[in-house]
Amino acid sequence: MVSLAMKSGLLMGFGAVFVVVGAIMVVYWPSIFLNQLQKMMTLSPTSTSYGIWRQIPIPMYLECYMYNITNVDEILAGKNVTLKVEQLGPYVYRESHSKVNITWNDNSTVTFYNERWWHFQPELSNGSLSDNITSINPIVATVAYILRHQPIFLRVAVDVFMRMYHENLFLTANVSSWLYDGIEDPLFDIAAHFPDLPFAIPFDKFGWFYSRNGSQEYDGVFVINTGASDFSQLGNVEMWRNSNRTTYRDECGEVRGSTGELWAPELGQPEVTIFAPDICTYLTLPINKPITVEGIEGMQYAANDSIFDNGYRYPRKACYCDEIRDENCLPSGALNVSSCRFGAPAFVTLPHFTGMDPYYANKIDGLKPSDEYNFELALEMYTGMPLLVEAQLQINLLLRHVPGISLNNQLPDADILVPMFWFRQEVRINEEYARLARFALNLRDGMPYGFYALTAIGILLLVFGIVFLVRNLLKSPATAPILNETTVPEETQ
Repeated sequence: MVSLAMKSGLLMGFGAVFVVVGAIMVVYWPSIFLNQLQKMMTLSPTSTSYGIWRQIPIPMYLECYMYNITNVDEILAGKNVTLKVEQLGPYVYRESHSKVNITWNDNSTVTFYNERWWHFQPELSNGSLSDNITSINPIVATVAYILRHQPIFLRVAVDVFMRMYHENLFLTANVSSWLYDGIEDPLFDIAAHFPDLPFAIPFDKFGWFYSRNGSQEYDGVFVINTGASDFSQLGNVEMWRNSNRTTYRDECGEVRGSTGELWAPELGQPEVTIFAPDICTYLTLPINKPITVEGIEGMQYAANDSIFDNGYRYPRKACYCDEIRDENCLPSGALNVSSCRFGAPAFVTLPHFTGMDPYYANKIDGLKPSDEYNFELALEMYTGMPLLVEAQLQINLLLRHVPGISLNNQLPDADILVPMFWFRQEVRINEEYARLARFALNLRDGMPYGFYALTAIGILLLVFGIVFLVRNLLKSPATAPILNETTVPEETQ
């Protein structure tokens, strides 16, 4: 049998080990967890994040809402009326992303192209792709906008030429043509034979997303940070289309922010930055409020009145107003993306002119601004996992009367921003990935309690070991005396 001394020694030994291990792990567990998280999330061909990043497995949907102009006849009759629009849709597409032509660089970056596909979902849509939409002819509006500073004789000549093929400023086509299939126009064919024109037409058809479906090159080439050298830079765009700048001046033209797929743990920082290649710039979203998605707590970031400001309220954003190319910058709430859209007078706002200066909103009948039309992103703070993305933007055309181009000057108002369509791109974490996130968070939050328990068990073992030791000492026989009292010493002879 094991002696009490050995039992007490074993108990105190194991107890001491449990106490030391538990105490050390309690202190260092957050660092250990973050280190393991970094290994999983740092982008590499073998990392856990790679497969999700290369081909996003979470369902994504694009909802498109078209604006149909309802009082064209009154406008063409010369009546002084307000432009009226009705919203049709949504026309819903299932969206898929794949990274292709991936090249790993030595400076902790990766180069790739983004191939995207959209598939129409009739069961989720309110309407058919054959629905006819009447709106402003973007080709006429673009030609007029590009030629607005050219000599008057050239503008008159172009106006006469365009009237040979167009009766008026308006264009009717079905939803499919407006979005992906494209609309044919004789001006494209004719322009192709005159390469010395003062404006470039890069397509043979017009469509808001024409030639984009399945294209590898449309979005351009990206270079993003893998987080290997500096984990806080994970997912940030270093270069786009082989440059670290876009068409805007000063800090507005910097390439910065995440593409929205990879985020280092934010831990409650006051704002996040998203790079949006569709508008050739980045969007800054300030922190808004806590949010829970699929049972996971996170933080929501949402656009405020600075998102499309051009210096009206925030002086540092004056670089979005290019007074050299556009001497009359629009009021706050509309971003000029003409330099990003091949010279078209395209401006981006929130849907229904939400949050925009009322100057242009008051010129359109049929819009219903609402706080629900915001640009929002929700992140789980400890892992950086995106929980919810709702990107909502509206595309508009600026119509200003241009002397000499009468075809462009048919609207009663000489300066009007016409809403064309708006879209919502939504990505929400599904149950499968929510379960993985909950497991990781439970591991992070639950392990310290296990280490506390381990420490407590170690203390108990130490206590029991000491008790057994004391009991062993108390039960041991007294030390024998040097001389036995009953023994008579032998006399010396």
